[in-house]
Amino acid sequence: MTISHHLRQAQLLDAICTEQGEWTTRRVQDFYRALNNPAPLRTTARKDLRALHVTGHLVQNDDNGRRFYTLNTRKDVRP
Repeated sequence: MTISHHLRQAQLLDAICTEQGEWTTRRVQDFYRALNNPAPLRTTARKDLRALHVTGHLVQNDDNGRRFYTLNTRKDVRP
């Protein structure tokens, strides 16, 4: 079964809100695999994280070449 990217991103955002912490492409891939999502590709995970960042839900963090995202808890900040 194929799900829309909107549903997939909504599921991801729900998980990020629930679990919090640092979200990398690897963590997203593991999350999608746990859901038996048919598209656990690294590119898909990267695009979904980026989309949630662009819409203001996530904050992008870069630490010595390592990129991860965290939940944006500041409601007054918009991209």
